[in-house]
Amino acid sequence: SSGINAEYGGSTLVEANPGPNQNQPKAAAAAAPVKLTKCQPLLPNSAVTDTLPSDHTQLRHLKSRPIGELFSLYEDHLRHTAVSISEEQNKLTRTIKDHEVAVAQILAVSQKKQQVYTVWGGSIQGSIRDISLSLGEIQKTLDTLVPVVNELNSLLPVNERMQTFS
Repeated sequence: SSGINAEYGGSTLVEANPGPNQNQPKAAAAAAPVKLTKCQPLLPNSAVTDTLPSDHTQLRHLKSRPIGELFSLYEDHLRHTAVSISEEQNKLTRTIKDHEVAVAQILAVSQKKQQVYTVWGGSIQGSIRDISLSLGEIQKTLDTLVPVVNELNSLLPVNERMQTFS
């Protein structure tokens, strides 16, 4: 079939000559083109009834079989598209659920580690506090012992003395 593009209402429509039918000679098929340029583009049902011409001569020239086949092909295309979209949505949903589960697992592990680190941190902090107290006591002891050792050192003969502590 050959086609000529025509502008109609902002939409490009095609005027097509159907191929020869088994019951129709080639010359008759070429002489009776299907004129789609007179048809409105697909509109909502309420708008279609307002825009249809009062005489349905243009619609009578349309062959119902080719139009039915066109609509059947379009319906098949829409069905396949819907199935494809549905499959992709299901894949996306599964992927999202898998990611949600993985994130929940990571969050649970992170919370457990945080609890362990909090306990360790408290334990280390307590140990540091104890060590600091011990070091403070050692410092006080040294502060009291150094003058005593220096005093004792000064009582020794010069050849037996140690270096003075400061």
